[in-house]
Amino acid sequence: MGKGNIAIDKSMIKTIVDGKIIIPLPKVLVGNRYYPMFSIFSPTQCDSCGSKLHVNSHHTRFIISRYGTISLNVTYWLCPTCKKHYHDQVIGVQGSANYSSEYYDTQINVRYDGRCSLHNSRRIGETYTEGVINVCGRAPCPTSLWLYEQKLAKLSKQELLNQGVSFEETLYVDGNWIKNGWKKKLEEFIGTKLTKKEWKKMRYKSVYVVATKEKVILDFEVTERLPTIEALMPLFIRIKNRFPEDKIKKIVSDEDKAIIGAVKMVFPEVTHSFCVFHQLKNVSKRYYEEFSSIEEIPDNDKITYNEISQLILSDTVISAVAHIQKIREFNSDLELSEASHKAISYAEEIFSKNVSFLKKGFTSETDNTMEQIFSLICDIVDKARSFKTNNGLTNFCYNLFTFFNKRCFSTGKWKGFSPLMRARFQYG
Repeated sequence: MGKGNIAIDKSMIKTIVDGKIIIPLPKVLVGNRYYPMFSIFSPTQCDSCGSKLHVNSHHTRFIISRYGTISLNVTYWLCPTCKKHYHDQVIGVQGSANYSSEYYDTQINVRYDGRCSLHNSRRIGETYTEGVINVCGRAPCPTSLWLYEQKLAKLSKQELLNQGVSFEETLYVDGNWIKNGWKKKLEEFIGTKLTKKEWKKMRYKSVYVVATKEKVILDFEVTERLPTIEALMPLFIRIKNRFPEDKIKKIVSDEDKAIIGAVKMVFPEVTHSFCVFHQLKNVSKRYYEEFSSIEEIPDNDKITYNEISQLILSDTVISAVAHIQKIREFNSDLELSEASHKAISYAEEIFSKNVSFLKKGFTSETDNTMEQIFSLICDIVDKARSFKTNNGLTNFCYNLFTFFNKRCFSTGKWKGFSPLMRARFQYG
């Protein structure tokens, strides 16, 4: 059990009336009115011919919810003219399913918070449902939950693309690889068997995400593994149409050529920065492969490491050239470890690359916003294993990104705030 004061969950508060425990049910918006959850709507006439419906049979439905198993007496109806069948509609329940919508929502939270796959949601769902359903808990079957997620994606898409959020005039863009596709279906389509190497290349898609410094995800685009400039232009056009012309002052990305080309075409006047965070991380990695701690690194190697870091952080061509010359002198004059030699070789590689960006007017940036966002969602995506189609992957991303925009940080100075709350608190 965690230490300190923990907020009381008031979502299922209970009262006692005449010695009985009463749980008030939430209200659901239907049309222009709110109705208590599990209210029953009975059809009165046939949609096809307009005839008055007759009672066909009565049935007791058992619906699993966060409030326990709900027993409801429903009626099945029959049109005497065209013989069409109808049934009572239960508020908060999709069609004739035996799971309530709010229970599905709880299970989606289980999937994302618990970092579990669709087929393993029951395993972690036991923690959330113990004592509500039965002793061991229960989760909906994977197919039912997947179908619900596809329907929920329509609402998530509307919420993600229409949310009003302010930011500090800087947007961050990056892409992440995600496994997608159905090997057997693809082999049937192309008429040939794929080797493991061919399938590994073909099965990946890229999800390019646009976010703010507060980690609010604004939009995304699913593309091929190595997209063209044209593939990313719809993403940036949507962003441009969404915000005023002078709202976006800077866009930060890595050295992805597709991003650079698309930004140049859609935002020609906006400053474009390339993120060097991963370059600094790659240099550090070479030293930590040989030395277990900073204290073990010899003085000459520390000097070399600092000079390479300054090279990466250079904001002018003159500064970069000065640092690379010093690094080359260290390589010839100082006694260095194997780690430093590897780091210097890497510095030579990125020197020409960074200088070419600086000559084009780019600036360097060390913010790791996108690294942090992808670190939060990667383990969920890797375990999902339900992406057989591009449409299914897109719907999953709408739900996932909408969820994470409202999910509270668990550590740091913004603990207890969601990205959306943080942005509204800072910018109103």
